[in-house]
Amino acid sequence: MEIQVIRDHLDIVKLQDKMNSIVFDYMDTSNSYTKAMRELKPLYTQVITFYKEHVDGLAGEVPTANTYWHLFIDCSAKLCYFLAAATYYSTNELQKMPDKVERLLTIAAYSLPSIEQEENEGFLTVIFALYREVVGDDEKTTALREGVLTQKGAVKQCLQQFKVFVDKEITE
Repeated sequence: MEIQVIRDHLDIVKLQDKMNSIVFDYMDTSNSYTKAMRELKPLYTQVITFYKEHVDGLAGEVPTANTYWHLFIDCSAKLCYFLAAATYYSTNELQKMPDKVERLLTIAAYSLPSIEQEENEGFLTVIFALYREVVGDDEKTTALREGVLTQKGAVKQCLQQFKVFVDKEITE
């Protein structure tokens, strides 16, 4: 399902609904992680492509932090986490791409805004727990946590982190 772009903005409500539906149907209720991964990948591809094109249209500058971009980066961070989790729990896929799962979890943590809010604070804890499980290194997990907490979930910084990630992702 292609998410519509309306007046230079990706339809966040539809993206969120589609992502929530996939997570509920294939991760929360059935443990069909491979199916979830296959369904989340096109959403992920569309999000990073949209963001890259938008930033390129702004001559490489990240967008101004406003309500739309706050919702966009929040949804994008969660999408990266769910894709990482689906890939991780699809053990055959994890063996093919352990670095990809680690990168997705790292960007999920760094691009999650408003980490002082209860919902996102809890979500960040889940990201760190899966990261620790994936990398098996407490020092790396602590370094990630400290880096994210230093940033404090400021939307502008989250958008900048996502830009750096997307630039690397598109070129690989």
